[in-house]
Amino acid sequence: MSEGFGGGPEAGEAVAEVRADVVAVPRPSYLAWTFWVAISIGASAAAVGAYYITLTTTIAHEKLGPFLGVLAGCVLVSIGVMYSVHRRLTQPVLDWLRRPSDDVPSEAWIRSLNYSLLMAASVGLAAFGVTAGAALFGMWQSGLRFALQVLIGGLLAALLDATFAYLYMDYAMRRVSRAMSSRQPLLPVRGEGIVALGLGGQMGLVIVNASVVGAVVSGTLAHRGATLMLQEGGDLGWLAIRIVLVTLVGLGVTLGGCLLVARHATGPISDMAELLKTLDPETYHRRYPVAGTNEVARLGVTVNEMLAGLEERELIKDAFGRYLARQVSDIILQGRLELGGELLTVTILMSDIRGFTPLSESLPPQEVVRLLNRYFTSMVEVIMENGGVVDKFIGDAIMVIFGAPVKRTPEESAMRAVRSAIGMRERLRELNESFEAEGLPAIRVGIGVHTGEAIVGNVGSSQRMDYTCIGDSVNTTARIESACKTVGADVLVSGVVRTLLGNRIEVGPSSRVHLKGKSEPMDVFPVEAVLDDSGLITTASARSRSD
Repeated sequence: MSEGFGGGPEAGEAVAEVRADVVAVPRPSYLAWTFWVAISIGASAAAVGAYYITLTTTIAHEKLGPFLGVLAGCVLVSIGVMYSVHRRLTQPVLDWLRRPSDDVPSEAWIRSLNYSLLMAASVGLAAFGVTAGAALFGMWQSGLRFALQVLIGGLLAALLDATFAYLYMDYAMRRVSRAMSSRQPLLPVRGEGIVALGLGGQMGLVIVNASVVGAVVSGTLAHRGATLMLQEGGDLGWLAIRIVLVTLVGLGVTLGGCLLVARHATGPISDMAELLKTLDPETYHRRYPVAGTNEVARLGVTVNEMLAGLEERELIKDAFGRYLARQVSDIILQGRLELGGELLTVTILMSDIRGFTPLSESLPPQEVVRLLNRYFTSMVEVIMENGGVVDKFIGDAIMVIFGAPVKRTPEESAMRAVRSAIGMRERLRELNESFEAEGLPAIRVGIGVHTGEAIVGNVGSSQRMDYTCIGDSVNTTARIESACKTVGADVLVSGVVRTLLGNRIEVGPSSRVHLKGKSEPMDVFPVEAVLDDSGLITTASARSRSD
């Protein structure tokens, strides 16, 4: 079996699980059914050629039997030749239908696209071959004039035969192509080995062929009728009716063929529009099953490429979100990676585990990592719920920014930070209950919150950057967090935060502490409760003793 275009299990391997978004695979017998229906449609087109011959010539009764016998033999031979071509064209497709896989062999895909056009050409050539054989026999039997009329009638039949066969097979094979492309959406519709026919070519095939046949038959009918009237007299009204009927049938065939081609274009476009209309990050995995080689099929491939790009971008965002805040990953994906930053008023939260060194010495390293991961997971969930950006993990410490890169007022960023601190404290209580049930030591933390100016942006080099904030306010926050141990509280806020939030938070008595590196002492406040929009949210006492 031919090498596939890539992706999926080995070619020929049965699909173990059918996804909800894939098109059902037709039975292998569907290809044979398509062939015989196309032959039947072609046989109906041959009636036009026969009608033309009856208009232009007559054949003696004793010669009719041998002529029809030769014609039938030529038809049978041509059907055998076309079936052989059909089998050769569809063998790779048939192999895939018998054992469908997500890795579509390139040869099977190309044959499914080329089948209708190549078979239509084969049908037309076969019809011409039948006509040529019948014309040669007719010339030997009844003369050159009879042979020419047979040849012209056969050519008309061949044109309609090829046109009708193409329209039907193009429609039928779409089911096969859609089944393949729904499993491997980025299969090409243009390229080496693919015989492409655009919408203009499809319309031209229908219009030209049907118009030529209709014009020849109508002209011949008018000429014959006029000749008979001059020679023998006749009913001019009946002749006019026959010409009008032939013209109307020709127009009907042309219009029907054009409408069918148009339906092949408008239907997929409508389906793609519905797909795009309901598009959101949850549905980026969906793909449009492509069929055919015209401009609409190329549009379908482009839509699938766009969806694949969006899905990949979303996966990258999700992956980045495990290392960076979503807001920061958005900046990276938007290409805003210039070194530098801007001076902003932000609120910074820092938390640290108390007594981590003795805790880590009492547990195996793997257990310490597992405990830390569970702790960080719980804390980060609370932080992200309140719109915080985790700047970094420093050992067992967490540094969080509120108010950048999504800019917020100092009051809002301070409130979000305090809510995060209270939420982290409550979540830690639940986590410690789980640790206690598992025989693990409880974790105690200190959390400091401060609002102030800082430079926020990309810091580092062009090879490696870090989105962070730098400034005295960062150092102050770290010192406030360290003061939790001195004051005996697990959540402390600075006087700036206390002033910004006013009576929206409940705090305990202030403590005046000397922060390391600061010449002047600072007032800090333990937070006991925070006032939310729905009312007062009370929390456990903020004054839990730390070591």
